[in-house]
Amino acid sequence: MRFPILALLALGPSVACANGNGYACDLGDAAKPQVARVTQAGKLADTYIYYLRQGDGAVQPLLGGEAEDSRGSEVKMACIDGKHRALAVFGEFMSAGYPQGWVMVYDATKRSFERFGFAERTPPGWLYLGAQDALLVFAPGGRLETERRYLVYRFAAGAGQDSTEAIVDALPKAAGYEVVKIDW
Repeated sequence: MRFPILALLALGPSVACANGNGYACDLGDAAKPQVARVTQAGKLADTYIYYLRQGDGAVQPLLGGEAEDSRGSEVKMACIDGKHRALAVFGEFMSAGYPQGWVMVYDATKRSFERFGFAERTPPGWLYLGAQDALLVFAPGGRLETERRYLVYRFAAGAGQDSTEAIVDALPKAAGYEVVKIDW
């Protein structure tokens, strides 16, 4: 059993699953790994409580607060590769009663993990990383008002979880951003 897990780790820095109950992404550069791990426990029907560990930090409920707030079903996770690697999580969590998720990156300059949260019916399709801000872009077909237009969450650098939303007719321009497609 050790060989398949080691083989998965050797495939690249992005994904490793262990015993079907964990997911890990290396968000750092090759010389300085910064691993974010999501694990599940407490199975109840088709739900689990999800936990997050950032680097060497303590294990915390995925959404913060009480563990039961991080109980979810149909949870999807993806490691996103690119110059800046990221971890994306999306699902139905009992604390909210609607689909939500976040995308996490590691900021080497600040030496900290950054999370960009959202609450939408569909997960984002693109992550734009720039010096001044980060964008999460949702393809048409999410909210009713975006049937033919893109929904964009903008997170200003240093503003934490504060974001603004805009509905646009085309994908934002890539100039000044590293654009990473999120494949779920």
